Amino acid sequence: MLTFVEAISLAGDRAKQNDDACGHVYDAAWAIDGATDLHDTPITGAASDASWIAQMLNTALHSLTYRSDGAAEVLRAGLKAALRQLIIPSFKEVLGAQEFERWQSPIASVVTINEVESGVAGLDLGDCRVFALDAAGDVFIAGGPDAAADDESALAARQTDKDKPLLRRSETIDMLRRMRADLNQPGARWTFCLDPACADHARAFEWELVRPAHILLMTDGFSALVDRYHAYDAAGLVRAALEKGLQELGHELRAIESADATATLHPRFKRSDDATALLMRLT
Repeated sequence: MLTFVEAISLAGDRAKQNDDACGHVYDAAWAIDGATDLHDTPITGAASDASWIAQMLNTALHSLTYRSDGAAEVLRAGLKAALRQLIIPSFKEVLGAQEFERWQSPIASVVTINEVESGVAGLDLGDCRVFALDAAGDVFIAGGPDAAADDESALAARQTDKDKPLLRRSETIDMLRRMRADLNQPGARWTFCLDPACADHARAFEWELVRPAHILLMTDGFSALVDRYHAYDAAGLVRAALEKGLQELGHELRAIESADATATLHPRFKRSDDATALLMRLT
């Protein structure tokens, strides 16, 4: 049985919306990270196009996800159904006659798991993360790519216009727009997007877990505790979630970022990113 333990979702900037989402239903759970808008006026009319696609996918997964031993294909079918039945029609409705460039199209990262007989199976698109720790002490890791945080750090460290916030420096925005325009097409990296083909490019995983096991699903803002700040390894973060709780880990995360408010020690595009984590137990 896959059951809910605890969740946290921290806005990176309390003056703005949170572009993350997470959820669970029956024997499934997921975490979603809407990719930060690179334009000032959202196409969808929502607070941001990132929050719009995250919430639309969250709504769809609540209604479409269910248990199956063919979890990978079921999840792929669920993502396609979410796009075809809800997200794409809704986007077309709000878009109307507006025109937009490829880099403006809403995208998100998502990791989703289902319970199967052996343990859990799942899919991931983008840079969300999932760690599991089972009763035998074995650690399981999916999501990424693993180098995502290092890539961002390297890019952020090269930026100019030091008097401006990173995501408002012209060099940063131009670079990110070019990178985003190159996503979600043959031969490129895929995220969750407005093309149902994205489901076919999701990475599948299936873990044989000794029960009881604990599974931590995260957006990259929370997995930064491992991937960027190196405060924990994967097993240590799951243990800390169990022993300290996600709220305490959220305090630790923000303390690290506050102590490095200028992003000198840990180059990054934002002082703090939205950070979401969902802890599940498999028995």
